[in-house]
Amino acid sequence: MGDRSGVGGEEGEKSVLGASAHSQAGRRQQHTPAARRGAQRAPAATAAAASRPVFAMRWCCGGSYSENGGGGGGSRGAPPTPLLTVAATSSSTAHDTFGPMQVKMLKTAVIVTEGTGESVLLDSLRASGWICTVSFPTQATSDVESICPLAVFIDLRVPHPSQIAKDVSSVSTEEVLIVSIAEKHISEKRRRALAQSNIIHHVTWNTRDVVLFDYVGRLANRIRALPALFAVLDETDQAVEICDEQRVVQYVNRAYENVTGCIRSEVIGQPESEMRRKSLPRARGEEERRRSCDWKFIRVPFANNSQFVYMKRSNTTGDTAAIFRDVSLKSLKSQTGGIEAPISEVLTMLRDVSARVDGEPAQTIKDAMKVLSSHELYAPSINRFRDADRIATQYYDGLIRLHHPARQRKRSVVDAHREKRGSHGERRRVSADVKNALENDNCWKFDILHLEKVSDHHALSQVGMKVFERWKVCDVLGCSDDLLHRWILSIEAHYHAGNTYHNATHAADVLQATSFFLDSPSVAVHVNESHAVAALLAAAVHDLDHPGRGNAYLINTRQSLAILYNDNSILENHHIALAFQLTLQHNANVNIFSSLSREEFIQMRHAMVEMVLATDISRHFEYLAKFNKMHVTDVPEEQRDTNSLTICDMLVKCADISNPAREWGLCQRWAHRIVEEYFEQVRRSGEGGNCRFAGNA
Repeated sequence: MGDRSGVGGEEGEKSVLGASAHSQAGRRQQHTPAARRGAQRAPAATAAAASRPVFAMRWCCGGSYSENGGGGGGSRGAPPTPLLTVAATSSSTAHDTFGPMQVKMLKTAVIVTEGTGESVLLDSLRASGWICTVSFPTQATSDVESICPLAVFIDLRVPHPSQIAKDVSSVSTEEVLIVSIAEKHISEKRRRALAQSNIIHHVTWNTRDVVLFDYVGRLANRIRALPALFAVLDETDQAVEICDEQRVVQYVNRAYENVTGCIRSEVIGQPESEMRRKSLPRARGEEERRRSCDWKFIRVPFANNSQFVYMKRSNTTGDTAAIFRDVSLKSLKSQTGGIEAPISEVLTMLRDVSARVDGEPAQTIKDAMKVLSSHELYAPSINRFRDADRIATQYYDGLIRLHHPARQRKRSVVDAHREKRGSHGERRRVSADVKNALENDNCWKFDILHLEKVSDHHALSQVGMKVFERWKVCDVLGCSDDLLHRWILSIEAHYHAGNTYHNATHAADVLQATSFFLDSPSVAVHVNESHAVAALLAAAVHDLDHPGRGNAYLINTRQSLAILYNDNSILENHHIALAFQLTLQHNANVNIFSSLSREEFIQMRHAMVEMVLATDISRHFEYLAKFNKMHVTDVPEEQRDTNSLTICDMLVKCADISNPAREWGLCQRWAHRIVEEYFEQVRRSGEGGNCRFAGNA
């Protein structure tokens, strides 16, 4: 077992005894055979301890235990300092190879006994490299909590060994092996009784077989090294997914959550998904690993063996983290083909290049990616005017740039809605049936078709005013309640009542769903108040004057609107254009935007146009890609407004096609309506019939 002549570097102490504790234990057990055997060993052990220097062991908790004076008093009321036995053989400083990792074999044990603990078993443990602490029963729990041993040996002669085992299990932050010790082997019946207290193994004081404990110590040291690996995986920018042999997900890191949008708790334990992984960044070879000049210390949770982990971080800053996310449409590829926007390909290539360079080239690539990620990608930019020539800048903004309002801090929906709760009342006189039908308009199970029936096909105006009152739309727009009521009646009148699906009731359904989505706290915190109002108004007008025919039908039959809008989002452009045409005409007296400033009107109009155009299913992937690349945590103030609009685009899109997610009764009736409307389109297509629009001459 190696040279045993030194302390600390070669052999260490063979035994440490507190004088008072030894004498107390001797008086208590002087009439037993075990006491007589202990008395024979004690003088030699005491002499050995007296002839050696003092040795102190400092643990991770900051405390130290000394070989001299460890007993301290014979009273049972005040537990003495634990007696520490240190074995510093070559085994104690050995290292284990755990994959590519080197793990130090630190084997610690606590022996709970009222005696000295000196025995053949203790000698064998020391010789095998175990650091053993002899602890009294009254101090066992605190010693286990501070030392975090791999194994705890409990003398069955102490009072209540089962309770001590339970207390040890409750305070241990790591898995610990609890073993009972006796003078001889115990019965199987008592083994089962002890097992109920987490005592899973039994040995005798005179055993020399410690192979099992060495094996458990090796595995325990490997397990205690794992938190450091998990901490590093959670800090890396590369998404990681680990599956077992049955392809069930065992682990995903935080980067995986950010890239895929999936929550770790929902993914772990589920079968692997090719669709989830298609949104992950492209894998790079070994020679393409990310380089960086920044190091970061990572604190390892739940590690009690003094692990320190450092990780080389990416040189990207927080404000460009969203740019480096994979903004391509790889997650949207079907099994038979792929859909990838060229700009997404460019951003993906630049992101890969930026990960392999440092310094000035990396900053240049980052700036290029910011420019390419701009919403006004093809708009001219005259930088030399902005700071030096105020007049030229004003000409430029007025003649070339469509709108460039000054940025200002906007209230979120959470802030605005906090002032609205319980402040609205009934301003309009409605029938009792309509009032009852509107009771649960803020619930997902709301039955809009029942409201259509009791309101004589005026569901949009009824639920619209209820939603507008709750969200204080009049206060945001600065208009009267009567003006808003006239506006919604004008909008409702321009929906085609003859359509079975795309009618005013469908608009009311989308409006109610949009309000429900905005009311969600997880959504509202990212949406500002003006965009929330724009979303409600856009939902009300999103299918205005819909002919009951799709865009493809209008293109194939060469309708005038298809010619007007060059076959691009024909109906969507018509819906929002007619909405503003009806609103702004002077003789109608329904201009709900009349009190807004020029900048406020431009922002409101821009937001409504964006949201209605987003309902074009042919542009679905474009808006989905924009939504997927959005970064909502730790974003700068100027990015919040863009995020708010992107979220509202997606809300209106989801609300437009949300009726299949309603309760089955509603879903089934809506399905019958859209099928009937589609069949009518097929019939009219065979007859060569034309469509009528309010906007047509």
